[in-house]
Formats: sequence, structure tokens, C-alpha cells
Amino acid sequence: MTSPHEAFPGERQQLIRRRLAQYGRVIAADLASELNVSEHSIRRDLGALAAAGLCKRVYGGAILLPGAEGPLEVRVQQDTVRKSSLGQAAASLLRAGQHVFIDAGSTNLAIACAIDPQLELTLTTNSPLIAVQLMKLPRAEVIVLGGRLNPVAGGSIGLTAVQQLRQFSFDLCFLGACAIDPDNGVTAFGLDDAEFKRAVVAASGQVVAGVTNEKLSSVAHYQVASCEEIAVLVVEHDAPRERLEPFFGRVSKVMTAACEQRRGQGQA
Repeated sequence: MTSPHEAFPGERQQLIRRRLAQYGRVIAADLASELNVSEHSIRRDLGALAAAGLCKRVYGGAILLPGAEGPLEVRVQQDTVRKSSLGQAAASLLRAGQHVFIDAGSTNLAIACAIDPQLELTLTTNSPLIAVQLMKLPRAEVIVLGGRLNPVAGGSIGLTAVQQLRQFSFDLCFLGACAIDPDNGVTAFGLDDAEFKRAVVAASGQVVAGVTNEKLSSVAHYQVASCEEIAVLVVEHDAPRERLEPFFGRVSKVMTAACEQRRGQGQA
């Protein structure tokens, strides 16, 4: 007797999308067993979803693809409360006397905004927007990498910036992550951006990545750093357990940001 799921691929694909949203990845054999259909049918479904840009096929299954990022000037207006919480948690890792690199990105801008103004720091960035914020810190020395600006990344990521990075050695970097997956590590959408981020990792003693929930257990196009290279992964207070659990034991430390209420909530 034919399984009802065998006859309705649209329903199967909707279920697969829900599984991807919940866990960030699916295994073809498990789906075939759960839905009582052939693995061939599941592979066809995964192929259709991958063709639509909703996932990436990997051996034995598929991984969630995050949505493509828009320009930084747009992203800084989105999810400000969530990113502020991540920024405060990540900034608490800073210690006086450090030389720190802050990668371009809206979450990293939130980190810059949360830095204790009393800390004496040397802060380097490739983002003009972040540099403007850092200049407000009275005890910080601020260095800006140059070169052609990429409007999506919100900073300089080309050859000039990479060459300048070779002159530096950072105690810690806040790395921008388009996506992060337990097996694939931190990934980026653009080739130039990925090359730049790899150079940042190579120049840094410790790597910290703050990520919003939708970036967990997802993968972009170009590999940047393995999970084992991440010293601290900073996540939201309500990060889905199903997506977060696979990172334990892969990154050195998982740090959860405190819950920050929206203005007006919880007040009498």
C-alpha cells in the first residue's frame, strides 16, 4: 500500500522545511523511516528544496541555508534588542590592555556600543560605522583598515585590508558570522568576505562569535573557521536547544546572553 506521504510530495517538503527550521539539518534515512517513504523520494524532495535555495545538500541529508544578508545600513535597524543583548554579553569578555579586532556586522556594532568606556583598549576595525562608535570611547585607541568598502559587509574586505591585517596580532577578535554549523563551522556568503575573515582568525589569539538564533546550525557558501577555532560562541537567551546542543564540545565555550526586555515591558 502506498504511503500517503509518497503520494503528496508537497506535504513532505513542508514537513522537511519545518524540521530544518527546528533542527537546522535533516538526515534522509531518518525522514524516510519517519514518513514511510523511500530514501529516493526524500532525496528528490531535498533536491527540490535545495534548488529553491532553502537548504544545502550534504552527504546523507541537508542543512539549512540562512537568508542572504542585505546592506549593513539596513541590518543595523533589525532585531536591535536581540543584538543589544548579544553585544553586552560579548563586550563583557574584554579586559584592559587588549588589542581587539571588531569585524564589520550589525551584531558587532552592538558589541562596540556596549564596550565599557573606562577600559583602555586598542581597537581595530574594518567598518567605518563601527569606527565612529569606537571613537566615543575616551580611553581607546582606534585603528581603521582601509581599502574599497563593500556595502553589504559594511566594511573593507579586499586585498588592501587583508595585507594590512598581516601587520597586526590581536589578543581577541569579534568575528562576523553569516552562519555557523557544528560540522562546517563559521561560513560566509561572499568569497572576498570569507578570505578576509580567515585572515582575521589567523591574526587573533582568541575568536569570539555572537550569533542570532537563525544563524545557528545553518551554512553559507564559503568556509571561514571550524568550530574548534572558536573560543566563545555567544548566543541568545532563547536559542533553540535542538540547534544549540550540537555545538557543546565543539566550541570551547558557549555563552548565553541575558534576556533584555523591550522598553515598556515589565514596567508598572
